[in-house]
Amino acid sequence: MIPLDLSACLLTAPHQQPATKTVDVGGNFTVVADFLPKRDAAELRPRAGIEIEAAPSSHFRMRLEGFVEALAADRGGRVLDAGVRVREAWIEVGGARADVRAGYGRLVWGRLDEIQPSDVINPLDTSRFLFEGRSAARLPVAFVTGRWFLSERLVVEAALVPKFRRAVFDELDEPTSPFNLFNDLVLPASIALTSPNLERRKPTMSWANVSGGGRVRATVGRVDFAAAVYRGFEGFGTLTFEPHFGAQIGPTVVGSLVERFPRFTMISGDFETVRGEWALRGEAAVFMEKKFASSLGGVVDGRAIDAGVGFDRRAGSYRVFGSVLLQSQWSAADAAVEKTNVSVVGSIERQLARDKYLVRAFSIVNASDGSGFIRALGIWHPRDNFALEFSAAAFFGTGDDTLSRFKERDFVLSRVVVLF
Repeated sequence: MIPLDLSACLLTAPHQQPATKTVDVGGNFTVVADFLPKRDAAELRPRAGIEIEAAPSSHFRMRLEGFVEALAADRGGRVLDAGVRVREAWIEVGGARADVRAGYGRLVWGRLDEIQPSDVINPLDTSRFLFEGRSAARLPVAFVTGRWFLSERLVVEAALVPKFRRAVFDELDEPTSPFNLFNDLVLPASIALTSPNLERRKPTMSWANVSGGGRVRATVGRVDFAAAVYRGFEGFGTLTFEPHFGAQIGPTVVGSLVERFPRFTMISGDFETVRGEWALRGEAAVFMEKKFASSLGGVVDGRAIDAGVGFDRRAGSYRVFGSVLLQSQWSAADAAVEKTNVSVVGSIERQLARDKYLVRAFSIVNASDGSGFIRALGIWHPRDNFALEFSAAAFFGTGDDTLSRFKERDFVLSRVVVLF
């Protein structure tokens, strides 16, 4: 995916209350209008949200964040949808040495800008990923976490996710979404489907299907680093065609498209340090257990590595960041699975007129496939609680990587954000 995290671009509401207050309440209203000319799609996405955080004592804290959103779109036909979403709903109990948090929400691992290889706990909403950035695209999951503060420089964390949740192309009417890659699927003429819908075989809720892991964070000198292990399920599954026994019409094979969500096991590490005006970061995730769709049919076992290093520098009103990412996968059972991509990510932004305006250019280029993505945006925030954004984005190149699969999904977008 191509994360465009705009959290640093939009102003946040000044929700901080005096120390005597134990309840913090805020809200927001957002309207996104987007147009994808090559997909002949136009969408309007209004959303209203609320955030409530309470700390009745120094040992107890709770948070609730949710929103109601709607969709009015022309996606080759009129589409209307709406829903109520909860992003955070948890309670935390703890003290100076340890705490436990339980509920529903998002858990962030990793340090790299824009793309975080070890950020695997929360699945993603693809459309929101492209429009608003990774922080907005993380879909919440049920969880229990614990932290043990061994010292100011050493923290041990554990996370347990009892129920699987899949990633989506769009939470709003996913089947018609212009970002739904399954709609691009073209089957051979010799294959016929019993149903146009995917058969999704999601992991059921059981002890055998619990996800979880642990992370250790430490500071040595001026370097912050972490090491983690996590065992979970893929957010986007592997897709296979499964013929129905005895169901064949002449030369045509009849069957179903089945999406499975296989297990993975990840070991990761990351670091961050600051040297003068420079922030340096690195991150690597090794997937010791992973499954891939096979050219021979079905799925095969394999392994993968996602790793990157990057920098971030602020100079007056400018901020520049860049990183180089390596993604490699292989399988002893199918040589066709083997693939290595090297991508370069870069961004430059500038604030103008005493931070009332922000302009930004972002790009990611897959040097291996000659594909890429570029986006330009401008944000105007005349007041602390109001922002207006305009942006345009384009995909280029052809290949078999994720960037290439989003070809012909160039978009222009405007967004209004009001915080209160």
